[in-house]
Amino acid sequence: MKKYWFRPRRLGYGFAPISWEGWLATLVLIILLLLSAYTNGIWEEGVSSKGGIRFLLDVVIFTCLFTALYKDKVDGSLRWRFWK
Repeated sequence: MKKYWFRPRRLGYGFAPISWEGWLATLVLIILLLLSAYTNGIWEEGVSSKGGIRFLLDVVIFTCLFTALYKDKVDGSLRWRFWK
């Protein structure tokens, strides 16, 4: 039996953690995003547009990597879900 770390979201696209491994993977993603925000100077006064664009690019890259790495650990398929 395969152990799943995530379940599909009820609405929209994505997945939510259901095991400690899923929560740990999500925490690692959040830490990576916070480190990216810090290195790009997001919390500094007068953020440059260059730092903001780099941070948004990091968010997209990390999110796509996270989804690609863990899509096999989802209990179900990843697809867009509408109102029922």
